[in-house]
Amino acid sequence: MKKNMKNNRPLIITTLLGLCTLAMPATAQKVMTLKECVAAARAGNTMAKNAENDILAAKEQQKYARSKYFPTLGASAFHFEATTHLIKYPIFDKEDVAEMNDILETDGALTVDDFTLKFIKKGTSAGLTLIEPVYTGGRLTNYNKLADLQVDARNLQKDVTDDQIVMSTEFLYYKILELHETDKILDAMEVELKSILQDATNIYENGIVNKNDVLSVELILDQLSALRIKTSNGCRLLRRALAKFIGMADEDIDVDTTLDTEIIAPDQLAMNTQTALENRSETRLLDMWVEKSVLERKIAKANLLPILGVGGTANYSKFFGDWQSRAMGFVGVQIPISAFWSEKHEYKRAKIEEQKALDFRQDKRELISLQIQDAYDNLESTYKQTQIASKSIVRAEENLRINREHYRAGLTNMSILLDAQRQQQQALTQYNAAVSEYLQAKTRYLILTGRRTY
Repeated sequence: MKKNMKNNRPLIITTLLGLCTLAMPATAQKVMTLKECVAAARAGNTMAKNAENDILAAKEQQKYARSKYFPTLGASAFHFEATTHLIKYPIFDKEDVAEMNDILETDGALTVDDFTLKFIKKGTSAGLTLIEPVYTGGRLTNYNKLADLQVDARNLQKDVTDDQIVMSTEFLYYKILELHETDKILDAMEVELKSILQDATNIYENGIVNKNDVLSVELILDQLSALRIKTSNGCRLLRRALAKFIGMADEDIDVDTTLDTEIIAPDQLAMNTQTALENRSETRLLDMWVEKSVLERKIAKANLLPILGVGGTANYSKFFGDWQSRAMGFVGVQIPISAFWSEKHEYKRAKIEEQKALDFRQDKRELISLQIQDAYDNLESTYKQTQIASKSIVRAEENLRINREHYRAGLTNMSILLDAQRQQQQALTQYNAAVSEYLQAKTRYLILTGRRTY
């Protein structure tokens, strides 16, 4: 029997491995770091894709504007047939015809039409026309500057979108990490409560206390189990939200819980508000908004000015006789006379919009400065919260240790001991939340001061 088993061992091992493979889930959970999540969000988030498409669209607009510097080339072809000749040229006038009729002593059958040359009753033509703008009053130049500005603005807008994606990704990531840390706290609390339960059971069995102490601890353990279920469900929901946000909705992902949570004092990260203001992408976008309004005002003014162009045309046609080819050059000037009482209103409107853009920029710069200061105040506040919560943990743990010793010695009751245990749990939870809020506040402050290196 043993010999047969020994001989069949390779087969048994292979079978077991096959069963293990079948028992494994179709897709394993993917654990991602914060940087990996941010990189995935920048590539897969809908806002990131839209921002990239906006850049591509702006570049196409830029190419379109530049193409207007080149000559416009057009081709045309047509054929016609008229009911009468287009050109009629009488050889003799009526008096000459009448005199000729008298001389010939005719009966008047001859008419003027009998002595008329008739040309072009049908024809066919095909040709090319080339026109090059020489002077447009600044229209082409400013249109091209506007197109270039649009590309730069879209690139800056993508930076702003990236910043929003980073902050949103970090929010979801740290919330998941916070729930993971909460789960660890609950594990530690469960171990602690089971130890307290064992002490209460031993004391109860020795007849020192009644069964209420044991029941109180068991009740707390039941509440802990219910809280663990809520934490697990919340974590699962946040993981799905994170996967959707970073463009990995079909994958089961989780966060790396080994994240470095170094707490840096705010004064080490502080930056002068005015310097930070100039570093912001939004500030440069405001400058571009003003520049855009200036260019639009210049274009409106150019619509009041004449346009000068040169060109040439060549065609191949047949109206009578044989096919003939022709070519000619021309110079043309277009003067927008009606623009002096219509386009001038557009020019005035553009000047008003330019002033509005200047006022808008000033107002938003002041708001951005307030936003930067608020971000620093929030960073300081969350940093202080981490320091307070850290000290609270030490005090809560010492309070729990003392009350547990007193309970074992019969110097205190179970309600006081459980209250001490609750205070320890609360201190750990508050510290966990404070660290999560601090890390988000740090990222927000760095981004709002123009330090986008992630």
